[in-house]
Amino acid sequence: MASRIVPLLNRVVIRKLESQLKSAGGIILREKDDKDLQIGQVMKVGTGAMFDNGKTRDMLLKPGQNVLLPAYFGQEIQIDNEKFYIYKDTEILGVLE
Repeated sequence: MASRIVPLLNRVVIRKLESQLKSAGGIILREKDDKDLQIGQVMKVGTGAMFDNGKTRDMLLKPGQNVLLPAYFGQEIQIDNEKFYIYKDTEILGVLE
């Protein structure tokens, strides 16, 4: 369970979601490739990056947001047979609205 993970500083806990490779009309756009962008849901966020003066920068991400993930970053962890990934907030490519 993601509730057992407490990310530190500017780290976020992500659960990856299956990306849709079909158009709205149901046409398959292309084969899935390991280099394709992935979509994930933010489960938990840390307190923010810490500056040299001891102050922290607020996190831009919030739990529940769907985000675009890069293909080659993030640390995979497994809890109760469920995979989660920990990323730095600066590695997240964007928020899906």
